[in-house]
Amino acid sequence: MKRCIVILLFALSAVACGAVTAAIQDDDNLDNIRHNNHIVPEEGYQWPVKERTYWPTRCWLAAPMEMHGLDPEGVATADSTAENDPFFRALLVVRNGYLVFEKYYHGGSSDQSTEVWSVTKSITSALVGIAIDQGRITSFDEFMVELMPDYVGFGEMTLEHVLTHQTGLEWNEASLQSWIQSRDWIEEALSRGFAAKPGTVLLYSSGNSHIVSGLILKSTGDSPGILAKQHLFEPLGIEFVPMSQARRYTDWSQLHEPLTRTWRQDNMGLEIGAFGLCMTAREMAKFGFLYLNRGMWDGEEIISRAWVEKSTRDYVLRSAEVGFGYYWVIYKRAGYIAFDADGWGGQTISVIPALDMVIVTKCDAVNPQGTSSYQVLNEILASVKE
Repeated sequence: MKRCIVILLFALSAVACGAVTAAIQDDDNLDNIRHNNHIVPEEGYQWPVKERTYWPTRCWLAAPMEMHGLDPEGVATADSTAENDPFFRALLVVRNGYLVFEKYYHGGSSDQSTEVWSVTKSITSALVGIAIDQGRITSFDEFMVELMPDYVGFGEMTLEHVLTHQTGLEWNEASLQSWIQSRDWIEEALSRGFAAKPGTVLLYSSGNSHIVSGLILKSTGDSPGILAKQHLFEPLGIEFVPMSQARRYTDWSQLHEPLTRTWRQDNMGLEIGAFGLCMTAREMAKFGFLYLNRGMWDGEEIISRAWVEKSTRDYVLRSAEVGFGYYWVIYKRAGYIAFDADGWGGQTISVIPALDMVIVTKCDAVNPQGTSSYQVLNEILASVKE
């Protein structure tokens, strides 16, 4: 696919970004955080209301940042931070539908399709929304044992428990070697047993997201890759080719094997619901822009507005400024409320509805210690003059 940037003729966080891993014990204080306080107000986000004059299906239109309320000096600060981070690869800022900043660092490029790690979870969430829109999944309160009867070990967990990382399943996100070596990754995740009763503990888990990948296949009859290609990626103009042959993983290092414009599968040929998707920075921005427009794309409803709004609310908080939706992380950042698709090592799609803005960062995730993605996000937001 040809890529282009058209310059408009009339125009001359404080921690390394990554998959948020947290285990929060169920106590009176947590119960208050979970059920009585929220980052997103009851009335929801301040969504953009203006009509789009174009859609970036074929390419993004670029415009000067000054025309869209960004201070060049503030953006220069973010640019310098990215430039001084050897792991940084890409920074894109979309405001009011226009690409107002795009730069690649340390070997990154606009056509570089790489692993986005746990950003994949937000794509998996989108596919659940599509399955719901198709009437294939009908209830969040239904028990997983009823939705996926071929597996044992679900206990009393519901789909909402799985989508909010509250299954209670025993899990260690830092040690996945035995998981990836197993034949059936869903079965192996369930075999670990429970650390807590479902709905009482927030335990971030790639196993949860892969269970959802299996549910997508079970409920729709299509693999997540096929469903994504037909109902998500093709309408957005995102290049994607599902893997045609499963690969046997025996060591974590194999998951760093470079791939492009595809989605890794587990040892049984099922797309990994937690990670493994490869995208370019511009394609990541397209996905964020779809959600910024509440599922609409060039007059077509790709995902229902109801799902976008429901999946990006905070259902359980890690802190007063960090919460979890359905595989989206909700932040209060620099005075604004954002929902992010967050990936290990600095892969981020940050959507800020009140500013009509999407910010994308990409970093090298092979050895991503100390990436400055959150700092860059804060510096971009600080540059907004509204």
